[in-house]
Amino acid sequence: MTTRTLAREISSLGVLVCALACAACGSDDPSPTPERGWHEAFDASETGWLLSTWGPSRNDQYAVGGTEAEGRVEHYDGKSWSRLELGVSTPLLNWVHGFGSDDVTIVGNAGTVLHLSNGVWTKQTTPTDQNLWGVWGATPNDLWSVGGSGKNEGDATVLHFDGTTWTQVTLPKLAKAGVMAFFKVWGTSADNVYVVGQAGAVLHYDGTSWKEELVGASSDLIAVWGTGPSDVVAVGGRAIGSVSRWDGSSWHTESLGPLPGLNGVWTRKPGTVHVVGVAGTLGVLHTADWSFVDHSRPIDLDVHGVFASDGGPLVAVGGNFAGAVPPYRGIALERRLESDE
Repeated sequence: MTTRTLAREISSLGVLVCALACAACGSDDPSPTPERGWHEAFDASETGWLLSTWGPSRNDQYAVGGTEAEGRVEHYDGKSWSRLELGVSTPLLNWVHGFGSDDVTIVGNAGTVLHLSNGVWTKQTTPTDQNLWGVWGATPNDLWSVGGSGKNEGDATVLHFDGTTWTQVTLPKLAKAGVMAFFKVWGTSADNVYVVGQAGAVLHYDGTSWKEELVGASSDLIAVWGTGPSDVVAVGGRAIGSVSRWDGSSWHTESLGPLPGLNGVWTRKPGTVHVVGVAGTLGVLHTADWSFVDHSRPIDLDVHGVFASDGGPLVAVGGNFAGAVPPYRGIALERRLESDE
């Protein structure tokens, strides 16, 4: 895959950041609470791209990315961020998901899957060489990963892990044309899983089979998250941001222009959706009227992933996906998550 193609796959839009100093929340707390405004979580200028962040607790958080040639994982231990030595070589790493401090899965380019267990990272065998863009699971023995080139018919990929083996899933023939990649997967349970992808594609798994759902989106859907079976939100768009929401009975899709394309979404309360995207976009969508609260300023970096662990700050990561590379530049930001968010 070329650098230009890779950048197109993962880029979508933006708004920036105000740099504020972090205020300590008490001398006995090893993890100070950030101020409300966005500020730098750590210097990511030489980490390469950062595409995803996740953690089981506020003192155990990951950010993954790197360059096309070399994957990289940054880790926060409650005191500081530092690079992890994985002990295995990998290409670019695209997404991270886990079930605890010693059960973490990371997926990346060329069919890469890394798994942490007993303090050791191992590379798992997969039946594909497609780039894997997303991973999610209901349990450690029931994981899904998705990917594809975005260029060739038949490249859109869904894999399943049963606790022992990754297998490729046979998908239904899609009514929607031009779907050559799936970008993210997320669900509420083993029998309620969503996949989103190129050309506004959405698949749903009911515990037995995958079925296509036509949600009214035509541009790429890059990310999906939710708070429950009746509140699932997918975001994307390229030139113009797009959002599609499942309310338990039907899908509603909204164009968010002039907001640019969105790359990442995370939510913990129904009605309040944290989104990130192209050119430093950072903000909150309110689903009651799809109004957008902007928390950022324009920058030359795109933001790609956003996540907050229980009790932790909201963390957002990204990089210079649309720029000429190398050099690969990353960005890592955080802010305090308010109680009403």
